[in-house]
Amino acid sequence: MTSAAQIRLEPGRVYRTRDLRAWTTNPSRLAQRLVHEDKLRQAARGLYYAPQPTRFGPAPPSDNALLTGFLGNDRFVKTGPACWNALGLGTTAMFAATLVYNTQRTGEFTLDGRKFMLRRVVFPDRPPPEWFIVDLFRHHDMAAIELCDLETGLLAQLRLGRWNRELLRKLAADCGSKATGTVIGRCISTVAGAT
Repeated sequence: MTSAAQIRLEPGRVYRTRDLRAWTTNPSRLAQRLVHEDKLRQAARGLYYAPQPTRFGPAPPSDNALLTGFLGNDRFVKTGPACWNALGLGTTAMFAATLVYNTQRTGEFTLDGRKFMLRRVVFPDRPPPEWFIVDLFRHHDMAAIELCDLETGLLAQLRLGRWNRELLRKLAADCGSKATGTVIGRCISTVAGAT
């Protein structure tokens, strides 16, 4: 049996049960023991984290750490209302869950009491802000906003010189639907024609 002194858990790190094989041949039993000893906390079935000590008490891991541990890699992008509302296009949507695009899983998951809507879709590495505009146009129904209202908001922002127009046009063509590309292209052409 591995003694507690031999186990070095990194505070704030998320562990899968299989990660505990470094210390034992029975990682499930070790996980239960470490949870009982309050060295680990369970975030979901087979997913644990070592609490980060703070002066206010043990802190849970970040959303990114949870998602990286759950998915097994950092190939994901958090999107949805938090990103969409920041664009200044008139959305004020709120979700009870964080929308996450990834390359592995689709479904709704609760990790450490936080809800995530995972969607297995194609997305660029380190997407620029213009990509989130295309994403919002594609999912305007989820954001509870009409396309015509988004078009008005985008026109206003483009007239202010916000956003890279050529990059936006390219991303709309590459990542958006035909309807999305048409609306965004029309906004860019309208602003370009007025200057």
